[in-house]
Amino acid sequence: MTKKNAFTLAETLIVLTIIGVIAALTIPAVMFNTDKRVSMTGYKRAISSLNQAIDMARTEIKFQPQPKCYTGTTTQCSALFDYMKDVMQVQKYCKEKSLDSGCLPEDYKKSDCLKDLNDVPSFVTTDGMIYFSTGNGAQSFGVDTNGTRGPNKAGYDVFYVQIGGTSTTMQLYEPAAGCVDDGGITGSELLKDEE
Repeated sequence: MTKKNAFTLAETLIVLTIIGVIAALTIPAVMFNTDKRVSMTGYKRAISSLNQAIDMARTEIKFQPQPKCYTGTTTQCSALFDYMKDVMQVQKYCKEKSLDSGCLPEDYKKSDCLKDLNDVPSFVTTDGMIYFSTGNGAQSFGVDTNGTRGPNKAGYDVFYVQIGGTSTTMQLYEPAAGCVDDGGITGSELLKDEE
């Protein structure tokens, strides 16, 4: 009779337990990095879309020679936000009561940074991103990179952009600081992490 070599049930269970522990330790980090990369990609896409809208606004007579929405001058920021709404592919627009009207997710009410946005204009684009003004006549805007999907918290999937420039320099959207919920990061930090 020949003796066959095989793993015992106990040895197999020990190996499976070790694999389970390793997976439990690594999967959360992989998921966090994936969420961060998705947010980064959406944020870059939002900045690019906003910059295209600024380029189009420069061709409009009412915004000549440049939209008057930059550091020190915010006279046309509301008009620029309305213009962006008209040139971007918007599926829903809320001039006011953004939280009550459903443009902004209910989860915003739980965020320390986003809970007071009911009275600002906002719109949802066809790709699901949400853009909102940070206040009346502001040169900065917020963007929710994944729309209504969670966590809907500032610094996780909601980031800010602002118009950089002056009356004599090119105006473009760039990452901006802003309120960040606990554990979150600013848009600038998000993009710096890519380097």
